[in-house]
Amino acid sequence: MAHYSAGHAPEVVYDETVGLLSKEEAAKPDHSAWYWRIADQFTFERIKILLILLALLTSIVVFSLKRVEHDGGFNLVATRAEEPLIVPAAMAANRRVLETILSVQPAPTPQFPSPTTVSVCVQASTSGFLWNTIDPCWQVVADPQLELVEMHHDFFLDDPELDPYTDWRFMITTNSPSSLALTFHYRDIFPFVRYQVVMGALVLVLVYVLIVFELVHRTIAALIGSFVCIGVYSVLHARPTFFGVISWIDFETVGLLFGMMIMVGIFSNTGFFEFSAVKAYKLSRGNLWHLTLILCTFTAVVSAFLDNVTTILLLAPVTIRLCRVIGVPPEPLLIAEVMFSNIGGTATPIGDPPNIIIVNDPRVIAHPDITFATFTLHVTPGILLSAVVVFFYLYYQFKRTMKQQPHHSKYKEVDIWRRTSSAINPNGGEEERRVREQLESYIKVLQDEIESKPEDDSAQHLDIAEMEEKYQIHDRPLFISSVTVLSVVVLFFFLHSWIEHQVELSLAWIAIMGAMVHLVVSGIREIEHVLEKVEFSTLIFFAGLFVLMRGLEELGVMEFVGDQVAHLIGQVAPGRTRLMCAILLIIWVSAIVSAFIDNIPYTTAMVPIVANLAEQLDLPLAPLIWALTYGTCLGGNGTLIGASANVVACGLAEQQGYPISFNYFIRTGFPVMLLSVSVCTMYLLLTHVLIPWY
Repeated sequence: MAHYSAGHAPEVVYDETVGLLSKEEAAKPDHSAWYWRIADQFTFERIKILLILLALLTSIVVFSLKRVEHDGGFNLVATRAEEPLIVPAAMAANRRVLETILSVQPAPTPQFPSPTTVSVCVQASTSGFLWNTIDPCWQVVADPQLELVEMHHDFFLDDPELDPYTDWRFMITTNSPSSLALTFHYRDIFPFVRYQVVMGALVLVLVYVLIVFELVHRTIAALIGSFVCIGVYSVLHARPTFFGVISWIDFETVGLLFGMMIMVGIFSNTGFFEFSAVKAYKLSRGNLWHLTLILCTFTAVVSAFLDNVTTILLLAPVTIRLCRVIGVPPEPLLIAEVMFSNIGGTATPIGDPPNIIIVNDPRVIAHPDITFATFTLHVTPGILLSAVVVFFYLYYQFKRTMKQQPHHSKYKEVDIWRRTSSAINPNGGEEERRVREQLESYIKVLQDEIESKPEDDSAQHLDIAEMEEKYQIHDRPLFISSVTVLSVVVLFFFLHSWIEHQVELSLAWIAIMGAMVHLVVSGIREIEHVLEKVEFSTLIFFAGLFVLMRGLEELGVMEFVGDQVAHLIGQVAPGRTRLMCAILLIIWVSAIVSAFIDNIPYTTAMVPIVANLAEQLDLPLAPLIWALTYGTCLGGNGTLIGASANVVACGLAEQQGYPISFNYFIRTGFPVMLLSVSVCTMYLLLTHVLIPWY
């Protein structure tokens, strides 16, 4: 390499491979070297894929490996007080934890004592003759009504003091003089099962990192999280069967969504959504916030009696078409409807799935102060107050963005074509260069159209008569058949809670049967066009999410949260102070947990804990149930995956070209959750602690 300089001219360097270079350019590192070429390969995208793939492959390996484990027990056996059961046990040297699974038959009085208890103790021996009981034993109370329910307990036998023992067995006893049927199984597992709650929490954090930072699509994140959770469970416990994992999916929800998506997809071909959008705009007299109030109120009222997922499936397409017609970004209005759907669904026992779980619990059913009427009477006032506060907050949040923007769709089109143009390699061949030039030319045409007609002039004049003439129902036979089918389906949805004892049809069956009838009467011949309207990514997301949440439940995450809440409440002095503390803890812990974890498994775990708290700590059950209802239902507004209606609305918006990210949703949803829960907390403290209205 030679150096040259002439007068005031910059010093140059001659390189044999490149030629003449300035001194500054020659001083830069040579990125053509082999180590720079390797470093250039490690882009953020590739590192991200590598880390996710590593976690997934690790889960696949631990899930696939076969292991030898000791297990045993009885499928069905009877015992009584005079005849205890003895079950020999064995375990590997590195698996000094015995996981037991027990199911007990219902023990109604007077045939059985009240309460009927079953005790499971581990006994150890060095010689096989003298047996010592290892404390503590596990005691289970047989329910008088419930059918066989699996109960799990782990005996940790990894204490060094137990090393001398060589023989192990279980002794199962009961206080019942009559024969009591039960099933019992055990297996040996690894001692680090005591950290399963932490591992489950880490899996949940992994999923949220993938979703919050948009490292992958939320559907892929749910699938990855569900399989990693299955892998963790397989290491700590027994590997679940394929059909066992499939049973973790709530096919009631998936079936309901699938059937309704087909019916809404067929209905959208009639032009009804555009027609109703214009009528709604006319009813509001052109005022966007009057329109928002009308739609939110209608959503909340319908959601109180109809499943909120169904409500959003019916209203979201109307809202998106309405916003397109009048030139308003649909995202704020969709989020407002979702918020009010979750708020309205809280008001009645049939409005939201957590409420249905709560009121169907046997201990809640047996309580005289909790009926359909008292539930609605006590919960609705808090919902009305929170709805008012939330609407004013949404007005403050969206008053700048909720304006007519006639060029909104063109702005989105310009953005799409710009990203397409930038993705084309400028140094490619002649064809790539020609396509890039054509795109840039079209982008300039769109920009000229936007600039030639200012928004301020066009936004003020929307001819409603012209819109009514333009947006008509263009397929009346299809419209009549669609309205007939949908009306019958929605009627069955409304009546489901009252006729379920006479007509054994779930909401999913009603939706799927309605979809089949709709396909027949509409004369659809090209089924592909209908299936294009089905949000399969949303359905797969729900499937992955259900498996993930059931996996977290199996790892004890839900039970751990409930136990900690019960422990904290038990530390407070009896009286009104304890009731106040119980309400505060139940409503706020439920709200925070339900924002990040599906509220259905959490509610299932919390209902018996709340019922036991009321019985053991002498607390009124009704206010605790109201607190659990407010927390689990309103907490769903906190994040995009906090409630099923949130996911459905975002999936429909994404299908129509209006993606709503996790971060965009949480900026509105989490403050709404905090406000609504705060209002309901003050309402409960005032009317159920200061004034004992229960």
